[in-house]
Parts: sequence; C-alpha cells; structure tokens
Amino acid sequence: MSVTDKKEVKYLIHLLACAFSGKAPSVIDGVDYKKLLSIAGRHQVYNIIFPLITDLECVPEKEKAEFRDSSLSELKRMLVMNNERSIIFEQLKENGIRFMPLKGLILKAYYPKESMRQMSDNDILFDEENRDSVAKIMKQNGYRVLATGENSDDYHKEPYSTFEFHRTLFFEENDFCPRFDFVWDNAVKDEENPCLYRMSLNDTYIYNVCHMFKHYSSGGCGIRFLCDNYLFLKKENEKLDFEYINSKLDSFGIAEFEKQTRELAFKLFDEKELSGDDENLLENFINFGIFGTSKARLEKVFEATDGSLESAKQRYILKRLFPPKKKMIADYRALEKRPYLLPLYYIYRLFRGAAHSKETVNEIKDINSIK
Repeated sequence: MSVTDKKEVKYLIHLLACAFSGKAPSVIDGVDYKKLLSIAGRHQVYNIIFPLITDLECVPEKEKAEFRDSSLSELKRMLVMNNERSIIFEQLKENGIRFMPLKGLILKAYYPKESMRQMSDNDILFDEENRDSVAKIMKQNGYRVLATGENSDDYHKEPYSTFEFHRTLFFEENDFCPRFDFVWDNAVKDEENPCLYRMSLNDTYIYNVCHMFKHYSSGGCGIRFLCDNYLFLKKENEKLDFEYINSKLDSFGIAEFEKQTRELAFKLFDEKELSGDDENLLENFINFGIFGTSKARLEKVFEATDGSLESAKQRYILKRLFPPKKKMIADYRALEKRPYLLPLYYIYRLFRGAAHSKETVNEIKDINSIK
C-alpha cells in the first residue's frame, strides 16, 4: 500500500489544511492516533494540529495526553529559546555585529500562531570577519561549541538553546551550492536594531526553496517545508517578483522542482485532488521525516559515485576517516593557523569517533544495509 493511501497520512494533511484555513476538521473512522502522533513528530508539525486534536471527541484521552505533553514540552522550549535569542541579539547589536535571522525565525510569523512553527535551533547569517567576537559572546553566555563546521559555527546551552551562526548559506563541497552573495545587498536594515537585517521577500522564498532542495536531494525532507512555502506564498504572493525569482532558480537548476513542490503544497492544503505524479512526490516527502535519514543520504552518495557499490563504500569510509584538508580546517579552527598539526587532528578525530561509538556503529549499520 502506498504511504499516501494510509489513513493517518491523509488525516494529517486534512488537519494541517484545517489549521491553516480555520475550518473545523472532519472525523475519519479507523485512524490510529498513536501513529498519527508519530508521523506528526517525525515531521515536526504536531504543534500545528494539537489544538484541533484536543477538540475532537473521537480521539482517545491517552492519545490526547500524548499530544498535550509533546506540545507543552515544545512550548517550554520555545519560551526558553525566545528569551535566550533576545539576549544574544542585543549583544550582537552592542558589539556592532551585522546579522540576519534565517529559516524558522522568519517563517514562524506566517503561521496562524507563531507557536505552531516548531524550531530545533536559531539559524543566523553573520559577517565572517566577526567570527571570534561571536564565539566570545556565546562563551560568555554559557554556550559550548557543538561544531565549527563547513559553513556554520554551532553553539548549545542546556537545556534547549542551540544557535547556528552561518558564515555562508551553502558549502562549496556540497553537490548543491547556489551562490547567495547577493543576499546582503537586497536585505533591509531593521529600524530599531541597526545591526539586524531582514532578508528581502524575494530572496527569502528563493532561499526557502534552495534549503528544501538541499535536504530533498541529499537525504530527503519532510512535509513541513511544504507548509512553510504554502503559508509564505499565501501571504506574500502579490509582492513577489517572479521574474527575478525564476531567473535565480533557473540558474540554480531547480526551477522545475520549485514548480512541482509549489503545486503540490497548494493542492494538499487547499485539499484539491492529486495526480499520480503529485502522490509520488508526496510519498518522497512523507517517507523521510523532517530532515531525511542517514541511510537515504548514503544511498544518494553511493549512487553518484562511479564504479561498484563496494568500491563506493570503501571510498566513503576512507573519506570519513580522513576528510579533505579544507573540511578538517572548517571543523577544527586551530588548523587555520597551525596546518602542520593536521596529522595529529586526524588521530584525534579517530579517537573522538570511538568515543561516540553509538553514532559510529549506526553509520556502519546503514552502510552495510545498502545492497
């Protein structure tokens, strides 16, 4: 049975559509609400449908309680993150660091209630020349470094707060790496905070589509991306310059992807009939959860590699053990000034991988499961 034939998937889409339109949902017999919660959790959309679930008499109290617990946990996390974000934004301003909120920080305003848009972290674009200053601010506020990766520096503070400070929006070594050097030129400075910049509406939509495609093409992505773009377009469509947008998307090679996903989103949440191609595309979104799966990412890596599957696996493992120098420098900032320490950092990386044996074992299992 196709995943799009499952009652829980159909009902989830119906509930999302009702949440966006303000209509009362219909009752469908035979829905497994425990499965519905599981799907909503994997796609990080349970906060959207929670108010509707609590009003439905047909939903068992046990499942309502599970929905309520998940929603309350998310609300608590959101309040903590909001407070932390206001502190960090103020300190960026005090230090004269130019920054631009991204992703959920912008898109949450397009939902009927901002609390509906769940966020796992705070994504911010900033001037790379202020990298050390940002690191100092985060350390002073009790954050520890999670990663200094390819294009972002990630910080975490218990229990909930994670910030990803992006130096660039995409990383050159990825297969999909559109140039976004125009984004600062088109941004609008905030009236109250001279260091805070808002991405233009056109660039926001272009980035939303590019971000979705990055995940979709590498390891899959979930239905929340479709929710984001649907709600953004419902409000901003008349203000957008589609000649500009389409020219950018065409230059990135994803104009057709944008068209297909836009049409699918409007059919889903306006509750229109889907074509066979629509259902196939929806199945891809439903199967992988919000940010895809590690196994799906590996399958795509191996498919794109010349030669046999076994040789592709061997090359992948070798690259994971000994990444290119550019990635090592991105991951370990000490190598920027002391590149001669590279061999020692390879050894350190191997021991670090052994210390995180669970993640390593799971990755090996995913590699071995691909036939």
